[in-house]
Amino acid sequence: MKYKGRWNFCYVLLSLVLIFGLKSFIFSFGFTERGRETINLQTFTVSDFGDEKDQTNGIIWKAKFSKFAKPADPNKELSTWDTNACDAKYFEAKPVGLSPEVDAKQKWSLGIKAQFVKKGYNWIEVYTEKVSGRSILGSDGKPDNTIESKREPLTLIGVIKSLDLWVWGGNYKYWMEFYLLDYKGFLHKIPVGDIDYVGWRNLRTKIPEYIPQAENRVPFLKPLKLEYIKIWSYPNERVDQFYVYFDYLQVQTDVYLERFNGDDLASKAW
Repeated sequence: MKYKGRWNFCYVLLSLVLIFGLKSFIFSFGFTERGRETINLQTFTVSDFGDEKDQTNGIIWKAKFSKFAKPADPNKELSTWDTNACDAKYFEAKPVGLSPEVDAKQKWSLGIKAQFVKKGYNWIEVYTEKVSGRSILGSDGKPDNTIESKREPLTLIGVIKSLDLWVWGGNYKYWMEFYLLDYKGFLHKIPVGDIDYVGWRNLRTKIPEYIPQAENRVPFLKPLKLEYIKIWSYPNERVDQFYVYFDYLQVQTDVYLERFNGDDLASKAW
């Protein structure tokens, strides 16, 4: 018992070191005290799901379904899913509530449907691919996610504070997560919450400060990447149908970067 006070003191000291050390690490792109306290928050569009942003960057969205998705061939053990039951494609739709300047540019949203053959923690991964050398639009003028493309995560700008996404719910008992990749190669699961409601809602998610987005050596900023969005079913939910729609993904981000003599060399590609 005589060591209890000493251990408590050591525990408090270690906690303070970790807290202040972590804070210094998180904000290390500002290398002076003033720089660490300076914030320049801005909002950027990450994806508009088939509209101007995605068309300019050649981005299309696809979906992958878990083991018990309705199979195309029930007699084949490793059959892929039935695309009549499990699919992702673009629809002419948008939420009410966008700002006028954004609303004027919005036309498309991404729709996803699914059927499963067994109750449980069924899931859907929604991810991005890059189209090279051609438009993402098909001959009918509609975004086409069946054209040849290569999987590529979305790189986020600055030090991300939050992500927000418009999600249409059909009152199904599912929940949603963002998966973010940091510069060290670690994948972070960020809970978004349940989507068992009706109609469009804007869902905003804060990014935890423990996720590294900078270091104390040039170049300071280490952007996160959005690897995919994942939707899970609760095990008591029905399996014969599910629908969800996505539109207009944004980030609220700190883009401040402290200037220094020779900072132009920080972005030179070798």
